[in-house]
Amino acid sequence: RKRAIAATHGLSADVPWVVTVAMMRRDAKLASYRLLAESLGRAEQPCQLLLIGDGKARAEIESLFSGELEKRTRFLGMLGHADTLATLSACDLFVWPAVNEAIGMALLEAQACGLPVVAGSSGAIAEIVDNGQTGLLYPPDCSQEMAKGIDRLLSDEALRARFSDQARLDTLKKHSLSAAATRLDAIFSGLC
Repeated sequence: RKRAIAATHGLSADVPWVVTVAMMRRDAKLASYRLLAESLGRAEQPCQLLLIGDGKARAEIESLFSGELEKRTRFLGMLGHADTLATLSACDLFVWPAVNEAIGMALLEAQACGLPVVAGSSGAIAEIVDNGQTGLLYPPDCSQEMAKGIDRLLSDEALRARFSDQARLDTLKKHSLSAAATRLDAIFSGLC
């Protein structure tokens, strides 16, 4: 699948792929995209960035990834659910600053696909990403620290693999339908 995606979007399958899935709006999402561009601009490890999503702020967001970042960034637009999951599964790392993010469903989907995460620690993100086990969390406004996290995971394949395995397990254990059903059953049993 990775080779097919690479051919479609003019990517190298030999360089790590960093991915983000987010709407392109002029609110906290735009602030997150700005910090994402800053973080990747500071990162030293070679990588390619795939951005999945679309919206009214797309042109403004595209301008954030101009210059050197433009050469290694691909805007994939809005993808269907199956194509999003296939793309996530082909990538190496999910990055999202998560400025004022209450809960990140895209982070859950990424981890379910086995992607380690570098993210901002706002809202309930720490309940989704287990810092040091499934990914690395930083203050959402600190692009320098996020860049270090990106470099750390891109340069350490063994750590990335360990986080990947743990991300899949944690998602199944804590965030699957059966896990939710078990928690709801416990709550409703206590009401009777």
